[in-house]
Amino acid sequence: MLHITRILRKPVAAAIALLCAGAAHAAATQTIYRGATLIDGTAAAPRAGMAIVVEGERIKAILPSAQVPADSGATEYDAQGMYVVPGLIDSHVHYATNPDRPYAEAELKRNLYGGVTGVRDMAGDARELASLSRDALLNRIPSPDIYYSALVAGPSFFKDPRTVAAAQGTVPGQVPWLYSVDDKTDIALAIAQARGTGAAGLKIYANLPGPLVAKLIKEGKRQGFPVWTHQQVYPSTPYDTLGATSVSHACMVARYVREAGKAAYGHSGEPSYAGLSAADPGIRKYIAALAKSGSLLDATLSVYAPTGTPRCRIELAGDITRAAHRAGVKIIAGTDTDGQGDDPYPILDRELERLVQYAGLTPNEAIIAATANAAIAVGKQRDIGTLEAGKFANMVFLKKDPLQDIANLRSVVLTVKRGQQFARSDYQFTPIPEHKD
Repeated sequence: MLHITRILRKPVAAAIALLCAGAAHAAATQTIYRGATLIDGTAAAPRAGMAIVVEGERIKAILPSAQVPADSGATEYDAQGMYVVPGLIDSHVHYATNPDRPYAEAELKRNLYGGVTGVRDMAGDARELASLSRDALLNRIPSPDIYYSALVAGPSFFKDPRTVAAAQGTVPGQVPWLYSVDDKTDIALAIAQARGTGAAGLKIYANLPGPLVAKLIKEGKRQGFPVWTHQQVYPSTPYDTLGATSVSHACMVARYVREAGKAAYGHSGEPSYAGLSAADPGIRKYIAALAKSGSLLDATLSVYAPTGTPRCRIELAGDITRAAHRAGVKIIAGTDTDGQGDDPYPILDRELERLVQYAGLTPNEAIIAATANAAIAVGKQRDIGTLEAGKFANMVFLKKDPLQDIANLRSVVLTVKRGQQFARSDYQFTPIPEHKD
């Protein structure tokens, strides 16, 4: 009987394989998006009258429309007169510091229907973020894909009430997504545990000496795990974070110049920035080192937009970002702030407008900051960030040309994420209540 079972096993397995292949082929339907002007997320000039052939989740081909004949087996989408850009990525959000599922889902939905197909969450409760990420991947909720972080910091940081909120039911500093590290920590194990949470990167936050920051960055690279950090991780200096995948907050170097001896992280007691500009020798020296390191700059200009705060003003933040950009630093677009509750469009649009207005990026450079460069930040540049064959079909169709005016990103007609369509006309916006972390 055992001999007969072995004989039967091959044809049964072959039949199952054929059935699976047939099911996969049936599921991978083709859609041809025909006629749009292509803005592909690179420095290439826009190309009018293009056809994007999507099969399943991925782009199969991008060709002039005349070279793509009608296919009776494919669905046609008429994009004549439209403009198509890669799906946008907000490189700095916080949707689970103090987990609030209805709030997070409302923000994620607003993002998706506004053209955002990816978000990078820069610290929160990884249990909640993993759940949201899974539901987003399975299209159980309308949401961008979520690339979340696991945070490490010095032991003293875990008195911060935000860490208590993001570790409810456990002890902050003793869980792999909020982990306390010091000179005795097994860094390789700590990063392996961070990866085990499903995180897409390691967030280095605060209260760590320079040599330990360097060890974390080096080990993250060894394990192929992106490392994201504040530009300055007190008491270390901005120079200690060079070489990380990305550094956040353009104005941190300004504070370093004004308070070089500051030893502890915190927003209180900010110095005066009067008279300071990117021409300051200390800022120029750092920008040159940043450009050489290859780290991306997550400028977060929106953080500096509110008036009446003691923080660095947006004009200085923009000046620093402009200087970094001119020096060859790649900029990524992160918001690190909530959008207005009554605004039906993502706050990322405002960040891109600010990068153009205050940092001197062209509209196409701002789009690249939210697409190709952002994909590098999360280590997914092989799959997302530009419109090209083989990558995920993450794209946004617009009524108006964003290269003429970056505000035209608010003329969304259709968002496509991994081949799934989300028509703007289907979005029923309701104001989002204020959320407190």
